[in-house]
Amino acid sequence: MSCDDVLPVVSLLPSCIEMTPNQFSLVTSIFNLGGLFGSLFVSRYADSKGRWWTMLANTGILGCGALIMGFASTITGLVVGRIVVGIGSGVAIVVVPTYLAEIAPTEHRGTFGVMNQLGVVLGILFSQVLGLYFSTIPGWRIILLVGSVTALVQAILLGFVVESPKYLASSPGGYSRAKKALQKLRGTTDVEGELRAWALSTNEEVFEGLIEETEIENTEETEDLETPENVFYAKDINEVDVWKFITSAHYRPALIVVLLTQMTQQLSGINAVIYYSATILSQILPTSNNMVTVFISIVNTIMTIVSAGLIEKAGRRKLLLLSISSMSVTSALLGLGITHSIAMLSAFSIVAYVATFAIGLGPIPFLITPEVVDTRAVATAGGLGLAVNWIVNFIVAAAFLGIREYLGGNVFYIFAAYLVLAYLLVNRYVPETKGNTVEEVWQEWRASD
Repeated sequence: MSCDDVLPVVSLLPSCIEMTPNQFSLVTSIFNLGGLFGSLFVSRYADSKGRWWTMLANTGILGCGALIMGFASTITGLVVGRIVVGIGSGVAIVVVPTYLAEIAPTEHRGTFGVMNQLGVVLGILFSQVLGLYFSTIPGWRIILLVGSVTALVQAILLGFVVESPKYLASSPGGYSRAKKALQKLRGTTDVEGELRAWALSTNEEVFEGLIEETEIENTEETEDLETPENVFYAKDINEVDVWKFITSAHYRPALIVVLLTQMTQQLSGINAVIYYSATILSQILPTSNNMVTVFISIVNTIMTIVSAGLIEKAGRRKLLLLSISSMSVTSALLGLGITHSIAMLSAFSIVAYVATFAIGLGPIPFLITPEVVDTRAVATAGGLGLAVNWIVNFIVAAAFLGIREYLGGNVFYIFAAYLVLAYLLVNRYVPETKGNTVEEVWQEWRASD
């Protein structure tokens, strides 16, 4: 069916926009450029205006991007819309994990963190299910316009959400606002103990009076307080921009963790495997390519839910190491299955690969950043990490097809080899953060120097 076979949706809009393969690749990949831009520049706004205002403003970005794409009449319109949506996605994937980590009780911080990744995979699954019914001429516009509806729903629901108490506490004179926000979150007025614990867990010399002791009412003895979250800051560093975060020796251990986990997520080859999965599984399963991709997304969603249950029991470090080692094995098996035309082995390897990615390397890079970086620098660190993630994602996507053309299934041995290296590096540099405050993690780093 061609564009000429179907009447326009409305008189001003064509039923479809014809594109060459190169133009289609541009429209698809330009999203990464927008994501990179959003990730890099959101930290300053999130630190000055707050997490809540950043998320609210971002609903406007996402909604506008969806509307531009949905009503596009030219390739240029689609490109602009994809860039705008990419910016919004870059902003969201930095701010949302930060916000979740800052509002979560210590004992549930990991589970809250996994919710970010669960939201991502559910969104992918939802869009793929929509594609089963609306990947038609002109139904494709409905898929794109749904994004504006979800942005509107998010804006409405944010009206019931409070600002991060931890962010408010990091602002001069923010104690009263932090207290009110925490009371709403915890459903109780008795939160002075948790606020006092933030101060008590922090070196008074570098706390700089952001929560003054005179503001905090007398509570029970310190030893009766639960292990708290903290508000910990780098000494002699006021505003932490990307350059200061990269060059400060104070942040170097955290920088290594952030970059290593974000790079490994993409260098594992996850997007290449998912891209190749439809071709492989469609040879075995009596269904269409669209159903194959939906099946992969269902596996991804189920295992992300499993991760939410495991992450507070097994811990971040153990789960991350288990995920990376399992992915290395399944990547090698996938290479074996493809090069020797063993269809069932290839199918098993793809499913196992996606499943082991979802329990560790999928959610943990986003979860661990707020657990190793203090409140003042966490948005900057998250933005830097995501920028690296976008760049590596683009490099792998751009290089994969050419390398696969030359090496065939052997390309997956390269991913397997890198994952072995990543296992050794993660084992050396990534600490266990479960149940620990940022200060406690940093104290362990200092002790190991």
